[in-house]
Amino acid sequence: MKKLLFISILFASVASFGQNNQIKLDLLDILVFRTLDVSYENQLNDEASVGLSVFINFEPKSADFRYNENFQLTPYFRQFLTTNKGFDFFGELFGTLNFGEKETEMTEMGVTTKEKRNYSDFGLGIGAGGKHVSRNGYIFEFNVGVARNLFNAKMSRQFVPRFGVSVGKQF
Repeated sequence: MKKLLFISILFASVASFGQNNQIKLDLLDILVFRTLDVSYENQLNDEASVGLSVFINFEPKSADFRYNENFQLTPYFRQFLTTNKGFDFFGELFGTLNFGEKETEMTEMGVTTKEKRNYSDFGLGIGAGGKHVSRNGYIFEFNVGVARNLFNAKMSRQFVPRFGVSVGKQF
């Protein structure tokens, strides 16, 4: 609950600084994976934007498929390759500060024990996607990318995916 309050305050304070702000919600993650991925993006000009995504995983650990990460902060920079009023395609550079839990096995004197350990790592990545902003300011976006974790190779996974289908509002 404290995380959601912090995220709400962060988005509200950043959103008060001007026009061309966007808030988006990743529908793919909510409907398919039971995770919450909310993004704030500021359009710097017709060709570039910066943003921050916050990812929280609500999927039970016993699920058949779930993201390894429990929480992620993902700042990103987007360079738009097209500037028409239809779909604008972009390339993206991003970082991801990700937190998760990994189960490890340890064997001592013939006895194997399992231990769950928390980890954190930071990765750098690249992505691409497309975005449409309607005349009323409604947003439809899709993106895909991958980052490589840099620091905690023994605990975290090597690559972190980034993909989604988002809707939102520009204000």
